[in-house]
Amino acid sequence: MRGANARARMPSRRLLLWSLASFAILALLAAVRVADWSYGADTGTFVQVILGALGPMYDGVEHTTHYRFHWSPTLIVLWPLLAATHSVWVLQAVLALATVACTPLLAAIARATSSRTGTPSDALADRIGAVALIYPPLVAVGFGEFRELGLLAPLALGWWLAMERRAWGWLAACAVLLAGLREDVCLELAVLGIALGIIALPRGDRARAAAAFATAALAIVSAAIYILVVLPRVGPWPPSHFYEYPFAHGPLELLTAPFVQPLAFAAAILTVGRLTYLIEAFVPLALVPLRSPLVWLSVPGFAIVLLANSALVWRMGEHYAALWIPWLLIAFGAGIATLRRPQRWTTIAFVLSAVVLVAFSPLHPQHYLKPSYHALADARAALACVPAGATVATHDEWYTAVSAERGGAMVLGENPPDAQWLVVAEDYPNSDFARRVLPRVHALAANGTYRAVCRRGAVTAYARSSQTAPSSAR
Repeated sequence: MRGANARARMPSRRLLLWSLASFAILALLAAVRVADWSYGADTGTFVQVILGALGPMYDGVEHTTHYRFHWSPTLIVLWPLLAATHSVWVLQAVLALATVACTPLLAAIARATSSRTGTPSDALADRIGAVALIYPPLVAVGFGEFRELGLLAPLALGWWLAMERRAWGWLAACAVLLAGLREDVCLELAVLGIALGIIALPRGDRARAAAAFATAALAIVSAAIYILVVLPRVGPWPPSHFYEYPFAHGPLELLTAPFVQPLAFAAAILTVGRLTYLIEAFVPLALVPLRSPLVWLSVPGFAIVLLANSALVWRMGEHYAALWIPWLLIAFGAGIATLRRPQRWTTIAFVLSAVVLVAFSPLHPQHYLKPSYHALADARAALACVPAGATVATHDEWYTAVSAERGGAMVLGENPPDAQWLVVAEDYPNSDFARRVLPRVHALAANGTYRAVCRRGAVTAYARSSQTAPSSAR
């Protein structure tokens, strides 16, 4: 009987097959993007960060340790995989797998919750999980470039599932990985852990309360290590600029602004863009999360995103949505259980998500599923002129394409870094590059700092004047 109950708590074979098919699609799309060199600099950043995870996590975009920007020691767990393969696609496949894993995890949460409340419905649990397969914000995270936040959703759902099943070992493992994912995740986890612990105590669930408080304590300790030990050694925290306003300087002042300067705060934060962002988050789920008190779990994540001063942060399709996605999905599963015809509502959510995914896709496939440059063969040939161990600065997408094989690759900006080589396309399709970067490259070539060594079409490989051109270059 125990074996039958255990099997009943597992997602159905059909749901697992759909999840596998979704992973295959995302992995195939990732292969297309890798072949077309259409991944931007973020994926290349994390390729280099993970390959250097046993050291300072240096990369060719931030030009310093990644720890100055984000507290991400959890990325160390991906080092063996990337060290063995040196593959950009493998890293993107990890992101696709993490995204698809949310489906069986959400279904398992629905099963665990329904079993605890005495109203089991395996079919309904699978339908709840299936919605995650096409929930546009989540699919966009899996389709986009790799960032550490792409691992948040499955870890958060795994943590919640372990809490529901009272699997304290698994809960501890997920909590440790979450606390080392990013500093904003630590903040989110601390708030949620304390709140859930306070709620569990009056109900007499001491084990649940202890697990929640322990998670919060772990997150607070992790954040304290970053703020008090790491940042003083690596420099000020650059992302703080996202929370700079005329009436508040930094996250702490911004949190007090609603009470100190409510009018200025409201004028800056209550905007149409932020409202449409919330609509894009809730409508694909048919507003069902609002039926459950668990929707409050998503508030810290939404606050981190919506309080930012840059519209880039609260543009649907960006990875920042991962901060609230898992909690909104948990609330969706709980909200379904309160409805008279829950299966019908899962169908409505599925259809709405499909419509948004097709008609208003945050994936922007027309832009990303095409080559970043019209003559990639020329780009590959020019980059082949660069010696294997040399540092080379090039376009964002090209940097990512070679980041796994060239540890010295870096991004070419308005002020080219002190790279031994530059690889540049005169007709690169980027107006900012043509206006700001290309004239600087021409100036460096004109004054003799760099000299052209290889030309393939409109692509030129420049070596610093002190460098010796490879014998094969012409």
